[in-house]
Parts: sequence; structure tokens; C-alpha cells
Amino acid sequence: MTCKRVIQTLPPQSNSAFKASLELVELYRKAGDLKLANQVLDTLLERDLNHIQKHSVIRQKGINAYRQRNYIQALEHFHDAQLIAQQLDDLSLSGQSANDLANVYQALGDLDTALTLFLQSYQLAKQLDDTHRQAITLNNLGNVSRDINQLDDAILSFRQAHILHQQTGDITKANHSLLSLGEVFLKKRQFEKAQTLINDLITPLNESGAHAQVSRAYLLLAEIAIAQNDMIQAAHWLNAQKRTRQLIQSSNIDQRALLIEAKLKQLEGDHDAAQVILKQGLNAHNQQNSQLTELFYIALIQSQQQTKRYQDAVDTLQSYNNMLKNSRSQSESLYQFRLQRANVLNTVPSSQSHYWLLTLMCLAFVGGVFATLVYIKSRLVRSSPPSVDDTVAPNTHNQHLDDDRSRVLMVEIMTLALNVWEQSSGRSRIELAEQSKVWKVNIDDGRLRVRTFERYLSTKTLPKKPRWRNIIATANHVIQQCDASHPQLNELQEKLRELEEIALNHP
Repeated sequence: MTCKRVIQTLPPQSNSAFKASLELVELYRKAGDLKLANQVLDTLLERDLNHIQKHSVIRQKGINAYRQRNYIQALEHFHDAQLIAQQLDDLSLSGQSANDLANVYQALGDLDTALTLFLQSYQLAKQLDDTHRQAITLNNLGNVSRDINQLDDAILSFRQAHILHQQTGDITKANHSLLSLGEVFLKKRQFEKAQTLINDLITPLNESGAHAQVSRAYLLLAEIAIAQNDMIQAAHWLNAQKRTRQLIQSSNIDQRALLIEAKLKQLEGDHDAAQVILKQGLNAHNQQNSQLTELFYIALIQSQQQTKRYQDAVDTLQSYNNMLKNSRSQSESLYQFRLQRANVLNTVPSSQSHYWLLTLMCLAFVGGVFATLVYIKSRLVRSSPPSVDDTVAPNTHNQHLDDDRSRVLMVEIMTLALNVWEQSSGRSRIELAEQSKVWKVNIDDGRLRVRTFERYLSTKTLPKKPRWRNIIATANHVIQQCDASHPQLNELQEKLRELEEIALNHP
């Protein structure tokens, strides 16, 4: 009410009145009164707003529709906001729009589109050097990659998000990224690694009063215990989660906790209790289609079959089918929306296209100059007489980088480097490419790929003119970053020295 009184004292068309109205919308939303929030927004739209103000209002309407799970309407509002951002040629607002649209597509189950949009949002944040936005988007990318089972991509995203959150001083979000990383380790069944990571977080989380994250950590530990059939430990962690949950001022039911508790009851053979919990979870979900909802249905049907309640199982299957029909209806609405708004994914403003055109022209010019210098150097070397040292050089001096032996050596170094990296650090080739800053990481069908890197792992796919400097840089990075006691490290160092010697004498 105080906010409304303040608005009444301000000039209706003033910027102060506009900002105060948006604050009122946020207060209504937090109170759960989305109807009043939308009324304020509709009143604002009747005014003569500038483009930035109109963008803000339409985006807020999209957020309200999203909260009401009216996803198609949310898409329409977010798309309208995106068009305004493109007209303004504002990279920050365009990145925000891509992120908003991605969240809706994720809720609709279209994870491939969500992944593409999150990647666009990340690239724009990177171009703007917005570390905070990069970190948030990386965390979103990790969530989608985890859900579509691209676990290596998820690990890379969560690790990078953690580093960036630390750089911005947001320890709460940094710890959130680490918990997400632990969840991926659980999904990869790397239980010891997940337990170590999560246990190390519990004390600092408790000390900082981050009860929601502590609750999540206990649930992950309970899941690990269930996966290992350790019912006593699972019950211990679930009880710890319930005690922590009481410290959180929230009336919302923790769906994940209900599912894990039901799994424990099933493991203990108490299917009656499991079914009660699963039905409670489904009622609270309000028929929302999600991976979690599907897990509830599947677990309930299995439990009903175990207790020979076949008619109940049939009824549950019918409810599950109704949810899927509703999902298909949403998919049809989504298809119609895409037909009407064919440029949903076109989030790059026109000035950025000009930027890339200029960049390509500069690169072409530099490439031409470089090629000319290489040609002149090769002519000078060929015309100079051989030195005395060249005539009495050891065998490696007579070996060229395009020899078959040298090509095999390059593949051996890259294969060894990758083996040492993966075994010593537990990280993927994508992370090696990213961190070494040598190999390009591409996006292919919404997934991260290192195709050039992978060509160097076989003599059949090795380029005719291999980039031997990249190979040396990669090996050096692995040697510097990995465990010095690794059994293959000496072999890698010896082969690296051999390649470096050949490269020094390369004509």
C-alpha cells in the first residue's frame, strides 16, 4: 500500500512513477497476486511509453505468464520484447530475451531449442564482458545439458559457472553451481566424487545460513545412498533434509524430496507408504509435464503393480496419458507460434552482423599478409647454402614434420596428452580444448564439439599440414596441470621433446 501511495504523489508520465509501478508489480508477484500485477502492467501500456519502457512492461507480462504456467502466452510476450530489443540494437536486452525464451522452451520440454537460445545468450554476455550474466547462463546451460544427458557438457558449464561466480564474489551462486556439478557426478554414477564434493560444501553452507542449498545437498546424499542400496544412510540424510527444510520459510512442497522418500520406501518394501507419497507429489504438481512428473508416474505405476493393484495402475496410466495429451496440445500450440513468429532464434542485432563482416574482412587481410611472408621466407631458405651443422646432424635433424613417423608421433602425443588429462583431472576433452586456449570449441546441433581436436587423435584423420605448435602447446598444458606421478607422463614428455627437436630443424 505504501508503494501505491507513493505512485499517487508522482507525476503520472514521469520516469519515477514508471519505476515505482514496476516495483509494485514485483511486490504483487512476490505476494502471489499476479492478477493485480497484470492490471498495473496493462495500465502502463495505455501510456505513451518509450521503447525501453515498453520492453520492460512486456517482459514483465511474460514473466507473469510464465509464473502462471501459461507458456505459449509467455513466449508471445518474450518474443515481442525481443523484437523491441532488436529495434533498439541493444545487445544486453537481446541476451536477456534469449535467456527468457530459453526458460520457456525448457519448461515446454523443447530442450534443444532452449540449449540453442542459452548459447546465444551466453555469447552475447561474453561479447559484452558481462561476467555475472555469463555465469548465470552457463548454469542454465548446465541444467539443460544434464537433462538431455550430455553430461560432459554439463560438467564443463557448471565448472565455468562456478569460476565466474567466484570472480564476481557471489559465493552463494558459486556453491549452487558446485552442488549442480555433484548432481551430474551422481548421474554419471561417480558416487565417491559426488559425495566428496557435496560433503565439503555442507559446513560452509550451514555457516552461511544457506538452508535451501543445505537441504538440496542432503537430498543428493540421500539419492547416492539409495543408488548404493544403503537404506540406513539414506534415511539419515532424508531426516537431516527435513530438519533443514523447517528452517526455510516456504509453503511450497519439495517435490524432489517426496520422490526420494518414496524411492526409499519402495527399497524398504513399504509400497503402501510409497504410493501415498507419490500421489501427494502428483497432486502438488498440478499435472505439469516435466521429467520429475514422469518419474512420479512411473514410480507409482511400478509400486501399484508390485502390490497387485492393477486397476489403480490402469487409472494412473490413464492420468499419465492425459498429461501426455495435454503436452501434445502444447506442442501443437508451440508449432503454431513458431509458424507465426519464424524468427524466434534470430537474437543477433543487425549491427552485430556488420561487426562480424568487418571482422572477417580483417582476418582475410591478415591471412593474405601472413601467406605472403611465409612464401618470401620459404624462397629465402631454399636459396641459402646448407650450413656445416646441417650436414652432420643427428637422425632427428633429417626428419621432417610431414614424414609418416612424425605424423604418428603427433597422434601419439595427442592421445597420450588426452589420456593423462582425463585420468589425472577427471575432465573431458572439451575442457582440455577450452582451458588450453588452443583448440576451437564448436556448437553442433546444440552440443559442444571439438572436431578439429579429435582429428589429431588418428593418423587417418590427421590433417595434411598438422598444426604442430598446437600439439606442443596442448601437451605442455597437460604436463603443467596434471599429476606429476601419472605413469604415462614421462612417456608424454619424451615424445614431446622428440617433436620439439624435429620442429626446430623443420626446413
